[in-house]
Amino acid sequence: MLMTRHSDIISNIKLFSKVFVLAASINLCLVVNIASAGDGLTISKKTGLPLPRFVSLKGNEVNLRRGPSLDYKIDWVYKRKHLPLMIVSEFGHWRKVTDFEGYSGWIYKDLLSGSRYIIVKKEETLLRNKPSFGSLGKAILKREVIGKLIECKGLWCFIRIKNMRGYVLAEHIWGISIDQRY
Repeated sequence: MLMTRHSDIISNIKLFSKVFVLAASINLCLVVNIASAGDGLTISKKTGLPLPRFVSLKGNEVNLRRGPSLDYKIDWVYKRKHLPLMIVSEFGHWRKVTDFEGYSGWIYKDLLSGSRYIIVKKEETLLRNKPSFGSLGKAILKREVIGKLIECKGLWCFIRIKNMRGYVLAEHIWGISIDQRY
């Protein structure tokens, strides 16, 4: 009888070990998948910079093309300096971008700046003195107002619009990654 119990214990230990190894393997796979899906970033082989990433327009008139060459048709002409765009792909000296309304196309890299700007996406949002819901407002910002991004922490982003500086809710602007605030 002692022999049976001993073999049962060893059998249970072997079974437990297999289950433990299987569970650990599944957890490791889940952690890796969540980590890679969570950031959604890849590194461009061309520039070594992350994709997607935010940039802005250098000039007041920039063509958005259907493809990465001057041979492609112009679909849109942007007429707002500092308009934030998100680079989603690269091909040679061309960058595929998406704007805050979801339009996509190709722009030559020299027409883009690494300077970070945001655009207000809500009909109205309050520019506040401090990063707090109880803070006094400095101005009411209307949809499509463009501002210079200084930094984001948590729910709030510190921005500059002309000579005013203040905080806005990150969810009310476009030009930052909500999950990473970059």
